[in-house]
Amino acid sequence: MSFRSVFRVIVVACVPGLASEFYVAPTGSAAGDGSIAKPWDFQSALNQPRAVKPGDTIWIRGGTYGNGRIIYYSRLVGTRAAPIVVRRYKEERAIVNGWLQVGCCDKDPQPSKGAYVWFWGLEFASSITDRTGKPAGAPYYGESKILDAIDTWAPGSKFIHNVVHDTRVGISMWKEALGAEAYGNLVYFNGFQSTDRAHGHGFYVQNDSDTMSISNNIVFGQFDHGMQFYGSEATFVRNLLVEKNIVFENGAISKGPQLADNVIFSNSNGVAGVQLLGNHLYFKPDRNMGNNELGWTGNHDLVAKDNYFIGGFQAIALGSWTSVIAENNTVYSKDKYLIITSNPNPMSLNDNKYYGSGLFQTGTSGTNFSGWQARSGSDKNSKFQAGAPTGTWTFVEPSKYEKGRANIVIYNWDKKPNVPVDLSKALAIGTSFEIRDSENYFGPPVLKGTYSGSPVNIPMNGLTIATPNGRIPTAPSHTAPLFGAFIVIIPSEGAPNPR
Repeated sequence: MSFRSVFRVIVVACVPGLASEFYVAPTGSAAGDGSIAKPWDFQSALNQPRAVKPGDTIWIRGGTYGNGRIIYYSRLVGTRAAPIVVRRYKEERAIVNGWLQVGCCDKDPQPSKGAYVWFWGLEFASSITDRTGKPAGAPYYGESKILDAIDTWAPGSKFIHNVVHDTRVGISMWKEALGAEAYGNLVYFNGFQSTDRAHGHGFYVQNDSDTMSISNNIVFGQFDHGMQFYGSEATFVRNLLVEKNIVFENGAISKGPQLADNVIFSNSNGVAGVQLLGNHLYFKPDRNMGNNELGWTGNHDLVAKDNYFIGGFQAIALGSWTSVIAENNTVYSKDKYLIITSNPNPMSLNDNKYYGSGLFQTGTSGTNFSGWQARSGSDKNSKFQAGAPTGTWTFVEPSKYEKGRANIVIYNWDKKPNVPVDLSKALAIGTSFEIRDSENYFGPPVLKGTYSGSPVNIPMNGLTIATPNGRIPTAPSHTAPLFGAFIVIIPSEGAPNPR
């Protein structure tokens, strides 16, 4: 859906006689009428009071909702043509301090209860400081005092430009949530440490029919994986569009030196229908730790194009697939493997760029780039350059839902103190803007002003990372000056006030 069509939905929701607007506040109650003067409490609004109809908007006023131990159940039901929008009120910071379940309940999915509702611009953050929990498996199954942030089993549910941090698991999307979408969310510092290992991912996703979309999200610094697409023989990991996400340094706050996966795809039934397009997957290259696991065994079809796989113990671990198309990807590992694979089937890899070690592995033996080309029967038009990349690479991806909002990625190989970035794709001349560091989103903007049409200079020195909630095993460190992910926002479009 284009920005124009999405904007039309929201405009229609504000036209008197066609749709209505309602309000929620921390001081609201079930006795309210949903007006700005007599708002509802959060759960009462989610119960779909009789006045709320498809196409309506429910504005969430600033403040904190919940005590860290509450579960909120969304029973709102919109339609495909007229979703209900639950959105943070402009320039206010609305924090959900509890677990939102859409489409009924954990271990009891009821998809019709919660279908076609969009949650937009909210902050999900737990106040509980205990970052420990139980091991995986019986009898505790990874229990902890801290709760998850979001689970959906509801068709047509969308999660747009939310900030999700310091919970147990960020956003979980299950196979019942047909056609669900997570777009433009900022997800970080989720999970806990147990005696067996670190737990808690930024995303946990399973899907079967209908394409599920996970796009334009920024995901970093979980205890465990950034994006886990995973399931047993009773589940499916199929038909996934994973596009233009920025995923980096996951596992960095857990115990011990090893990092986790930025992305992992695995399923006992075989992964199928995966489109991995235009993503930025980054680990600090000097550490030679972290993974991107693209399938294990028995998988079906994968398309991976225009991605950046930077750093890690191996930049790409490519499992066994019936069909692999991998084109125009950029891959860098300083000292470890660029690709390891045990895939026995022919692969279509081409026009890729490789930097760094020049090491590849097929089966159990390593080889160099020319050996890789011969063994894989692919990458004939691809190129390899020894050593690290040079220069600066910048990318700007405008939001399809909010005018003037965009994600920025900077690879600053030359470690310049400032990097010029062209924002003409995102901003009109004369627009007031802020640029926020994704690693310290609620801190002061790194840059603000009025857009003149000229490139803006984003500082890459002196940046600080946010502090996780509670006691964590390893303090995080910022990726700058070598790498940075930033968010452009027009304040009048709803930037939250950090105070």
